[in-house]
Amino acid sequence: MQITDVFFRGIMMIKKLWKNIFVWYRLLPACVFVYWIFYPFVLNLVTSNTELLDNRPLKTKPTELSLNFAKDFEAYYNDTFAGRKKLLKKYGKIQYKLGIDSGYTIQGQKGWAFYDSAKVPDGYTLIDYFGEVRFSEAELKQMAEGVEKARAFYARQGIDYIIIIAPNKEAMYSEYMPERLQKQRKSDKSRMDLAVEYLQKNTKVKIINFKDALMAAKSELKEEIYYPLDSHWNGIGSYVGYTAMAEYLNKFNYHLPVKHVSENMISIVGSQKSDLDVAGVKDINYKVSFFDDMNVKNLKNEDNGFMLVYENTKAPEKKTLFMIRDSFGVGLIPYLSKAFRKTVYAHNKHNKREQLEALIREHKPDIMVDELVERYFDRFLKYNDLYGDKK
Repeated sequence: MQITDVFFRGIMMIKKLWKNIFVWYRLLPACVFVYWIFYPFVLNLVTSNTELLDNRPLKTKPTELSLNFAKDFEAYYNDTFAGRKKLLKKYGKIQYKLGIDSGYTIQGQKGWAFYDSAKVPDGYTLIDYFGEVRFSEAELKQMAEGVEKARAFYARQGIDYIIIIAPNKEAMYSEYMPERLQKQRKSDKSRMDLAVEYLQKNTKVKIINFKDALMAAKSELKEEIYYPLDSHWNGIGSYVGYTAMAEYLNKFNYHLPVKHVSENMISIVGSQKSDLDVAGVKDINYKVSFFDDMNVKNLKNEDNGFMLVYENTKAPEKKTLFMIRDSFGVGLIPYLSKAFRKTVYAHNKHNKREQLEALIREHKPDIMVDELVERYFDRFLKYNDLYGDKK
């Protein structure tokens, strides 16, 4: 009798246990949902995200009521909510493993990822890649007038002016783009390529398209010159850009050191996290040997690196360089800072007339470098207003 009671009690306990497990199993999806929804809100009570995204300023919190208050606050919150980096890392890792295009990331072939910048918006990488859309004749003339005004603006102050453009990654490694997109490509010459040719023929502005130099280096080296999982060029690509720029400027009485990249100059210096939604996977980070024993003094680092000033008393070129840059310009800093006596790097958010004039008065540059990546090329359409006569 006692054995029978123990047996039945055991059966009842097991049934009760399974019943509880089943109840919790049904509650699990709801618990997970509540966790993912309220996790950022709870965490925001004690911390927030402060990491820069794609080398741009974080959105600021709106302080005044306006018709755009809700939209501005949403943009601010999307940039700064606590746990954002962790959540995106998990989400991106899952999508990368499944080979799914995530947000502005295009999953390419052989593990490569590309940037669909129009979804941000942050330029138009796919329009540039397809090679079908062109700048109109009116737009080309508008650009030519604008950059000529820029050249004249700096020339009046005794400042040399040069434009340098880095091609989009999609143009440099088009063979790794998805086949469905390769089939839509009409030409390997983008609207930027043709616009540069137009400006070179119809203006006096010094302008360099790095595309040819980078393509040549790509065919000669075994290493990549752009990151497979990031939208930018790596240390090798940016050094090739510096070399092309130095060779060009040396034709105009500059004295910049030039040494073409070779395998014995390249070394691995850790890894690089992706600026795309490819989380949990990192790229190899390369370094090119260039005056490694030369010490450069950092005079200013403001606004999380958006305003940088360096001094190098032993530089081969004794002039002062001032660069308006985007994120690709960061790759040029290690080389230009060693080549020029003084270098100033201002993010493109400083590309406003009053700010430019103030910076010029402060630093008195000999050369102004207008650096941008291909997807930002249409900003020259605004240069008539930026550099036109003040009203």
